[in-house]
Amino acid sequence: MSGWLLSLWRWFQREQAKSWPTTTGQITSAYINEPKRFLGLDLQSSRTRTYDATLEYSYSLSGEAFLGKYKRSCASEEEAEEFLRSLQGQIVPVQYHPNKPARSVLLEATVETLLRNRPPTAAPASDALDASPLPAGKRAFFTLCAVLSLVGLILSLWVHIGALLGRRVAPEYFFWGLHMGIFVVFLPAVFLAQKKLGNVNRKDYWKVVSKGLPDGMRYLLYFFFAYTFVNFTIFFFQSPVGKQSGPPTPLVWRGFSGHWMLFYYAAFVMHVSAINSSRPADPFQRP
Repeated sequence: MSGWLLSLWRWFQREQAKSWPTTTGQITSAYINEPKRFLGLDLQSSRTRTYDATLEYSYSLSGEAFLGKYKRSCASEEEAEEFLRSLQGQIVPVQYHPNKPARSVLLEATVETLLRNRPPTAAPASDALDASPLPAGKRAFFTLCAVLSLVGLILSLWVHIGALLGRRVAPEYFFWGLHMGIFVVFLPAVFLAQKKLGNVNRKDYWKVVSKGLPDGMRYLLYFFFAYTFVNFTIFFFQSPVGKQSGPPTPLVWRGFSGHWMLFYYAAFVMHVSAINSSRPADPFQRP
């Protein structure tokens, strides 16, 4: 009932806006809103999940700039991406309230005109990457980096659990080795991610670099982000004041290993996703 009333109210507002004055605006951003999550979990079920394609636009009146948003709910991420395609930067007529110029709308007819007049569909950057598999030498290198990232994650988790129990389970050279190992695996992962991203909105960075992987891997990445923040906060308040001499204490191991786990796992995710997305399609696979 509430959904029906909301739809009716929005229809009434759109009809009312047709009589408002018109000015020229520009679409400044086009993106898909992230689904609502709680502790990294998607709150929508697979049956009810929708994707909000959002257009942000700007317009000026009497020398004052204003912003507005247009949203359209789509049944799939692919549908939302297709709706947003080539709309950023487009010039649009904007209807604004005569007494409240900050209040504005894009009419449905305006948006439909934009969709009809945009260029034909071009092959997405990710498809271009899929069609051009990595050379054997590069694939072997990045596969090695993925394996090293996984090893670094396991070692970081091992020393972190030991530190939580108040023990130093690894010799001191592990401390510096795990530090340096992050640069060995993370920098190539960033290179692959940048190649895959292209002009993708940075709001969707981790969604794009982990595209094609199971949702569980992406949720685990979000968990490491949250856990690293909490772990470092606790470490910050528990650390003694002043410079400490001698080998790292279990507290120091615990503080730094939280960061190691995040970076090694993020590198592993980026390497695996990029390698998978660059594989040539199986000609015998059903569409």
